[in-house]
Amino acid sequence: MLKPFIMLVAVLSVQQLKINKMPLPPRGIRDSTQNYIVIHNDGANMSARTTHGVLRRRRLSYHYFVARDGKIYEYVNPKYIARHAGVSLFDGIKFWNDFSIGICLQGMNGLVYSDQQYESLSKLVQQLHNRYPDSKTLPILTHAQVAFPFGRKKDPGETFDLTKIKLDSI
Repeated sequence: MLKPFIMLVAVLSVQQLKINKMPLPPRGIRDSTQNYIVIHNDGANMSARTTHGVLRRRRLSYHYFVARDGKIYEYVNPKYIARHAGVSLFDGIKFWNDFSIGICLQGMNGLVYSDQQYESLSKLVQQLHNRYPDSKTLPILTHAQVAFPFGRKKDPGETFDLTKIKLDSI
């Protein structure tokens, strides 16, 4: 006589980050051998839709946009080049668009970023670190740090607190 066999199944829950897609045209395939992350703000505290329209008209783009409510929008898949850094130089490296991932925060210099933005930014950075492991060893930079000539850009501004990005959040 066969005894009933009971199988316990462990279900592994992988938290999927919800990202809303709002594509903008990429410039080309990005050099993914160096995966720096560069943080920006939109400069006028505009919505994702308004920022998208402005970027389209100006032929610019970010990879991601993080709204004040914490919603994340993908404008350009990070395997492609986004036009976010402009004329850039940092640590002897030029042309930051070619190998960096641009993340724009809804806001402007002088405006404090929301807790929801920092929480979503933390999760997004962790997801990027998982996708591009070398990015874990590279500093997260701001647009102000890479824009050339130096002092040309100030974003994400003095209210941005890099220490609020929690890399163990997921």
